[in-house]
Amino acid sequence: MTLPHIGLALLINVIWGFAFVAAKEGIAHYSPLLFTALRFLLVAVFLAFYLKPVKGSMKTVAAIAVLVGIIHFSFLYFGLFVAGGVSAVAITIQLVAPFSLIMAVIFLKETVGWRRIVGLLMAFGGVMVLGFDPAVLDQINGVVLVAMAAFCMAGGIILMRLVQGVGTMAMQAWIGLISFPVMLALSFIFEQGQYEAITTFELRSFAALIFTAVVTTIVAHGGWYYLLQKYPVAVLTPYGLLAPVFGVGFGVFLYDEPISWKFIMGGALTLAGVFVINIRTAKKSVTA
Repeated sequence: MTLPHIGLALLINVIWGFAFVAAKEGIAHYSPLLFTALRFLLVAVFLAFYLKPVKGSMKTVAAIAVLVGIIHFSFLYFGLFVAGGVSAVAITIQLVAPFSLIMAVIFLKETVGWRRIVGLLMAFGGVMVLGFDPAVLDQINGVVLVAMAAFCMAGGIILMRLVQGVGTMAMQAWIGLISFPVMLALSFIFEQGQYEAITTFELRSFAALIFTAVVTTIVAHGGWYYLLQKYPVAVLTPYGLLAPVFGVGFGVFLYDEPISWKFIMGGALTLAGVFVINIRTAKKSVTA
């Protein structure tokens, strides 16, 4: 990779790491479902150019929107809201990789070598170690919700591998358009204070909303797609593991979140397992 592209990869993962902080700030003013609805509205508006139906794929796109947009983000933001912290959430969401591997074996009939099985066990083992950390035990309900979010995202990824003719930005746009009205309706059913939240301007929360919609979704995902067009997945995979590291760093630096030896060991074990899964998957796709 060239030095500018390495810098871009690092910047993208800083953005993804900071996204946990932005979400935490956003749901401090907007309720979780309302925050999610507004995020999707902005994504759909900014990416409206890409909203072109793809014949034969729209049912799958709608299913992806339900899993990745509605269910995943509901669990993720509620989990972050309940947990109250960033660090444990940033690590737990990495369960997307092992969940995706399991689903690929079940639904796509993929074969799994012993290295990826070891990575799978390492990832789940690391989360188990995290669970015994007293600081994480205080956030256990939030961690469980985030694990459920990871499971739903994994299901969405499996569907994304089956859909044809839908690019990254188009997928984001359709997820936003389909998810926004549903999330808004759910917000009015299960939450309250929407009018006050929208009409009361709070700079940090509004900036967090813009950041998650524009910078995280459009800029970072668009930049990552640009890099994927230039380099093999196996080359970019290690950089993708930096996002939770930055997320934990932001949590410690900005919110003084405690870091114990159990947290470090569990987090390192989880990320190591995810690395093994991703690097082996990437190499397999390159050689296929």
